[in-house]
Amino acid sequence: MIDSKWKITTLKMGELYVEKSSLTYQKDVGEYLWIPIWSTALEGNGVNILIDTGIHDLEWVNKHIGVCRQLEDETIIKALEEGVGWGPEDVDIVINTHLHYDHCGNNNLFKNARFVVQKKEWAASHNPIPCQESIYFKELFDSSAVNYLNWRFVDGEEEIVPGVKVFLTTGHSEGHQSVIVDTEEGSVCVAGDIANLLCNIQENIPAGIVTSTKEMYEGMEEVRKRGKFIIPGHDYTIKKYQNNNFPIINK
Repeated sequence: MIDSKWKITTLKMGELYVEKSSLTYQKDVGEYLWIPIWSTALEGNGVNILIDTGIHDLEWVNKHIGVCRQLEDETIIKALEEGVGWGPEDVDIVINTHLHYDHCGNNNLFKNARFVVQKKEWAASHNPIPCQESIYFKELFDSSAVNYLNWRFVDGEEEIVPGVKVFLTTGHSEGHQSVIVDTEEGSVCVAGDIANLLCNIQENIPAGIVTSTKEMYEGMEEVRKRGKFIIPGHDYTIKKYQNNNFPIINK
């Protein structure tokens, strides 16, 4: 009998130093803060799933994107080892919420994994709108990183395995997806960047990096309908290796 209840562990992949208004649609101009980059490990029924894979190189991010820092235990291999006791070879499935540099940076390490991304995101990543060209780095997800045959391209809502479902939440990127995970505490939404911070979802504030503000509002509403708890993509109230008591979506 398949048990659909999954164990979740958050893995910190470093921190970015940003103006808060880039996360809150220009609401907090002039306020700067360090925000974490989150990956999320799921364990259940003998299957190991990783949602997003962090940044690939600290120096590259500092040179091409912006100020970033990373402790030794926030590199992907160390974080997996200390957080869940896995090596890269133990990961069966990688779900990329989207293909921006900080969500697929270490895809190339997972040689035994199948990769899940939305068809719309795959298309957008190869022909991004001008304002997003700098945050797609094709070498992180092209054939030099992942065998094309290892990709599973989904179209909208789809169950990946019992208890783990993806659904479209476009607006931050053209094919962004979020993940609903069935846990003992209830449904947890691993939101990706449809909600960078908890305030995005609780106060209905779009993120600052968008392809469509309208779709961003629609995506946040889908998250509210589907999840009880949430792991936002860059929220600083989430703790390293946290595995329960995640923030409530509807406060």
